[in-house]
This record gives sequence, C-alpha cells and structure tokens, in this order.
Amino acid sequence: MKNILVGINSKYVHTNLAIRYLKKYVEENSNEKIKIYESSINNNIQKIIRDIIEEKPENIFFSVYIWNVEMVFKIVKEIRKVLTKEKIYLGGPEVSYNPTEILEKNKEIDGILVGEGENILLNLLTKNIEEVKGIYYRNNNKIIFNGYEPLIENLDIIPFPYEDSELEDVHKIVYYESSRGCPFNCSYCMSSIDKTVRYFSLDRTKKDLKRFIDIGTRLVKFVDRTFNLDKKRYLEIWKFLLENYRENITFHFEINANIFDDEVLTFLKKVPRKLFQFEIGVQTINEDTMRIINRKNDLEKLFHNVTAINKNIHLHLDLIAGLPYENYETFKKSFDYVYNTKCEMIQLGFLKMLEGTEMKANGHKYNYKYLDFPPYEVISNDFISYAELCKLKDVEEVLDFYYNSQKFLKSLAFVVKNFFESPFNFFESIGEFYKNKGYLEIAHRELAIFNNFVEYYKEMKFPKIEEFLEYLKFDYLFLGKPGYYPEWIKEEKDKELYKNIIEKMEFKSSREAHKSTELEKFSINMETDKKEEVYIFFEYTKDGTKYRIIK
Repeated sequence: MKNILVGINSKYVHTNLAIRYLKKYVEENSNEKIKIYESSINNNIQKIIRDIIEEKPENIFFSVYIWNVEMVFKIVKEIRKVLTKEKIYLGGPEVSYNPTEILEKNKEIDGILVGEGENILLNLLTKNIEEVKGIYYRNNNKIIFNGYEPLIENLDIIPFPYEDSELEDVHKIVYYESSRGCPFNCSYCMSSIDKTVRYFSLDRTKKDLKRFIDIGTRLVKFVDRTFNLDKKRYLEIWKFLLENYRENITFHFEINANIFDDEVLTFLKKVPRKLFQFEIGVQTINEDTMRIINRKNDLEKLFHNVTAINKNIHLHLDLIAGLPYENYETFKKSFDYVYNTKCEMIQLGFLKMLEGTEMKANGHKYNYKYLDFPPYEVISNDFISYAELCKLKDVEEVLDFYYNSQKFLKSLAFVVKNFFESPFNFFESIGEFYKNKGYLEIAHRELAIFNNFVEYYKEMKFPKIEEFLEYLKFDYLFLGKPGYYPEWIKEEKDKELYKNIIEKMEFKSSREAHKSTELEKFSINMETDKKEEVYIFFEYTKDGTKYRIIK
C-alpha cells in the first residue's frame, strides 16, 4: 500500500521530527514503505492539495499542531472530493484531546491516532484495525476506541530519524530529543499531561549527536521539555559536546535555571560562545500566579544563575501574558526582572487555552475569554483587559525590533538608563509611538527601524540628542560595512589614519581592506561612556564585528 505522512510546518526552516520517527520506525519493523511530504503554512494550499493527490496514496496521515490545524482541515475536505475511497487519518497534539467530537463533525476523516505514534501507526498498517490500540475510528456509523497504546519503554528501539542529506541543509533547523515526557505540572502546558520521563540511553544519544557534529549541522534544537533534570546525565552529554567541539554548530536546550548548582555554573562558564543556547521559561515572577499555575521559581537563584552565564551562553527567557493573577502592573515587574538579566532574547508570549490542560478546564473561574480558533489565545480575564493585552502586543513587536534583534545595544541602554524608570516603560512608550504613526501595520527594513528610533527620540523631546546619535551611530556601524549613511549620522573620517591602520593588516588588497573595515570619529568612548574624542576602528569578519578604540 502507498502511505504518505504529511507535515505542514509553521516556517520553511522547520522540520517535522514526529513524521520522521514514524517513517523510520514503521519501515524498520515491517515491509511497509512510507513517503514524507513536507510543506509550510505559508505555501499555496492548492499546490499542497495537488501534490498530495498526485502521489496517489492509499493512506494519508496528517501531523496536526496548533499552527496548521485549520489548514489541515481545509486540505482534508478538498482531498476527499477527489480521493473518495482512500483512508485519511490525523494525529498529533491538536487532535488528541477531543477525537470523538472531531470525527463527528468531520466525516471526511477515517480515524485519529492519539498518544505516542510509533507503535500505533505500525499496528494500523500491519494488523486489522479492530486489534489496534490508540486510534479512534469509524465502524458501522459508530466511533470505536480500543484503549490506549502503552508507551515505549526502551526508546533506543526507535531509529535515528534523519537522512544525512537533511542534516547537511544549513537553512534548516534540526529538531532532536533525548527524552520524552515532563515531570512538572504547569497548568497551561500540554506537556504536563505526560508526567513520566523516559530517556534514550547515553550511548545512543552520544552516537546521534556525533552524527550531527560530523556532518556539519548548524542548529540542533532539543525538544526535551526540561533537558536538565538528571544532573549526572545532562552534564555527561554537555561534556561530550564540549569534547567534540566544532565551530559553527549550536545546540539549543529548554532548561530549568533554578536547579543549576555551582559545579554546573563552573562548567558552563568554560563553554565556547555560540555552542549552547538556552531557553528558560520564567513566565512570571508574581507569587500568586506561580502558585496557581503550579510553577515555582526561586527568583534570587534564577537571576544569579542566568547572569552568571549570560556572557557565553545565548539565553532566551520566556514570559507569558494573560496568566491568572497577573495584571498589567505585575506583568511589568516580570518583564523588568527578565530584562535585567541581560539575556539575548525576551520571548513575550500570550497564554493559549489548550484542550486537555488544567488551565482550559478551570478558565471559567477567572472569567477567561479567548479565541475560539487557533491559537486559542486569551483576549481578557478578571485580571487584565483586552485593551491592555493589545498594548502588550505592541510591546512584543517593538521588543523584537529594539531588543531581540541585538542591533541597538548601546543606544537602547542609553535611552532606558537616562529617561525611563523601568525598561518596560520604554517599550510601552515606543510601542505607542509605532501604533500612533501606523508603523505597526507595515514591514520595515533595517534602516527604517533606525530612522524611526531617531524620529521617536525627537518627538519625545529628550535632551542629549548628540549623545544618543553617537550611540546609535556606533550600533549602526557595528552591524556591518555601511553601504549608505543616513542623514542623522555625523560622518567624520581621518583618511591618513585609516590608511595606516589597514596597511598593517593582512588584507589581499586595498579594496578588500576597505570592504571589510570602517573607521569613524566619536565624541564618546564606547567602552567607558566618557566624553572624549576617539576613533573607532571596525573590522567585519565571518565571526562578527570586532572593534577597537584609537585615541
């Protein structure tokens, strides 16, 4: 039989790990062959429909998530008009908690797989459906469920999911897991439903990771819900990665920073920059909120641990707006706490009311109102209004422009320090500026975001504009060799000094030297923030920009 697994990703750069596991597992344990079809929600839906139909499959399996569920249902309805007898099945978190309701409303669907999919799919393709657990299906106009399929205890029996050619694609993010399940009980998270934690063996994990390293994969994102649960285990994995260090590869982990001790911090300080990237779920610092969502942060320890490693570990810290007991003012405090850790990225998310979670079941207690369609995002509750959440949406957008981009390090720090009591107040202010100007409704090139910053500064009538423009000039030149100087840059060069500097460097030609460097005069020493006339020499390399002060 011809089987096809369909993954519709949220972006082109993403890969669907689940369907790769399913394909490899079934093919290793049976004579069945499976084809993977992958696309993204940004692609033309008619092309996706045509592509799937032209494969002439007998069984079609869709991997369904919050970002693609609406698109999948549209595709299924259209495919059924052409493929009238073929079997169409859905699986994945977005259809696992109300399968009966989905089947009743969508007659085009033949069945829904719930739970860990490897054995369910294998059994479905090799046995009579009456013998298969883990699937809701139709029989004589009735919906049948034979019970849940037990979880796989020995994860090592699941084959490595990727082909070498996929790992060589530098434009793709490769997802990987070394464990399944989560012991925590966060009320808003679907991972809390499976409280068992199972691990791939250390030998298997090291073998997989060595494969990524040897092939030259650029970014490997662990999907383990909390990677650092077992200290002996995760330290051994990290030490293995350090021992096999190769430039231009990054490993991303979701971690709990509360539980790092001095031994772990000492080790992490030795890790080369860009090798590790941590995503840390702070979510809130409000005590009442932490209690109600079953999440406890030791805020003093978390802050200490994060700031201890922020110089060489790329850090993403998460916040969630719309949680119970978190109003606009307390969210501001959570934001400022995270901002002051000096992490590289603040990921400001909004609570989603997901089927199967405790938060969804108890939302009525706090008068939650939320979107009835994906992403089921909260629009108000007893603690925060719709208007306030909209303001936070504006903050989220300008946060990406001026903080998460890491392109305004000097100028942003200057403005926040000199004119705002709180970092949040700055982003609230510039978010309001963007909204009033209509700038949130249009796409922006890099230079426009710089120009908008200057316009905002002038409109706010802040003093010290000459100092601000010096810091902004530094940020602009630090990005790369400028092909164009905006009108707000005061350009001052010393051609003789520039020539003397590049002549002492090992460039192949004068053209290459000028292409790879820049020299500018500043009235502020960017290392000390003292007012003094200095020249700053910028060198643009493949590893980033280097600069040095010349007095």
